[in-house]
Amino acid sequence: MKICIYNFNSVLDEIIPDIASKYDLVADQSKADLIIIWNEIEQGGWKKIIHEAHARGAKVMLYQQGVHGIDRVQFPFNEKLDSDVICVWGQWDKEHLVKYGTPPEKIHVTGCPFLNRLKPKMEHEGKNVVFALEHWDVEDIPENLIVASELRNLKGAKVITKALEREHQIELYDNVIVSKRFDPNHLDKVIDLLTVTDCVVALSESTFAYLAEAMDIPVVIADLWIPKERGGDKRYLDYRHQFTKGVNKVPLKELNKTILWTLKHPEHLREERKETAIGYGKGNENILKIINLC
Repeated sequence: MKICIYNFNSVLDEIIPDIASKYDLVADQSKADLIIIWNEIEQGGWKKIIHEAHARGAKVMLYQQGVHGIDRVQFPFNEKLDSDVICVWGQWDKEHLVKYGTPPEKIHVTGCPFLNRLKPKMEHEGKNVVFALEHWDVEDIPENLIVASELRNLKGAKVITKALEREHQIELYDNVIVSKRFDPNHLDKVIDLLTVTDCVVALSESTFAYLAEAMDIPVVIADLWIPKERGGDKRYLDYRHQFTKGVNKVPLKELNKTILWTLKHPEHLREERKETAIGYGKGNENILKIINLC
């Protein structure tokens, strides 16, 4: 069987060698019997890839690339998933898809591949607070700058900014760690940073925040999100971020006070963080076995 893989965000790094040892990997999706993709949105031509594959009798597997990688099945998008096989991180994700009409027989719970690559926390001097910038569009967003400005008033901890190349204006932030999501070392940079992190600050419960929770690192959400378009899609004006019980969401005026309290009480929401890690990331199926069924 010939397989074409679109690997994104380092999700499939660990299993691609195993796939290559058993199947013929091809770069041209038009020659593949199975195409493995990371999203189905019209933008970027992903729906076209699926429809062309189905027209010539090929199959398509969709894998979850992030915590919110499958959100567009719900309002305000209500988009149907057309892939033949869908691999999600956890039981919560499967229940989410089924709730919005995805046939359960298409969904396989394979776990979050990032969890296998997490490292133990490392000893370090002082307290490190990492602000994980929100990545939204081709340009930076004002909320990132507002939170960064507020964090400059934080005393008693070092603030590190986690940014993405080409998605954030790096020069506007302090103590910046930069990675690029298409680079093979992207995830390594994320995890290495988390090993010396005492608290994460974010605007949404992103994949970065999720990995922090999986490492029992407290996450504080600055609650000041302003709905906005994304990639010219006006439907995002009605989109709202979803949050689990594993994060502490507070208004901007209480952000620094909450961070300092959290640094003194890291046990707060520990059980909730553990529940989030299991709900989003625990799988019981193997992607390689699922490929064998295609």
